[in-house]
Amino acid sequence: MTRAPSSQGSHNEGIQANTVQADVLAAGRGARASKSGAPGDAEQLARAVGQLREAIAGLGLQPAAREVLEQDVKGLADEARSGRPDERKAEIHLKGIADKLKMVGVVLSEVVGLAEPVTKIANLLRIPLTFLTGG
Repeated sequence: MTRAPSSQGSHNEGIQANTVQADVLAAGRGARASKSGAPGDAEQLARAVGQLREAIAGLGLQPAAREVLEQDVKGLADEARSGRPDERKAEIHLKGIADKLKMVGVVLSEVVGLAEPVTKIANLLRIPLTFLTGG
């Protein structure tokens, strides 16, 4: 940030950049920026969580494994219903699902029925999918 004196002796704050790409941007003291998802995003998110739940049910896992996975799926569903999903919490649940599936021998990225809704959820909430590759 640079400060240049104005003609009235106060300072003008600004940002100098060659390229800026952002969904939202705020600059200056006390500036705030926020972005709400589009109205259809909540519906898409809830649908994707439902698809994920169905895909997990179709894996034929032992009841104990399904129950442990359901905790994270329920957490995702709760975030989807909240109206303002917390991306960090959702990411923790997605990573939890991926890790728990690995423990029972299922690689999330190799099962289309699982990968599609997880990718959709991650894209809607702007969550990087690095956990799928171990990143």
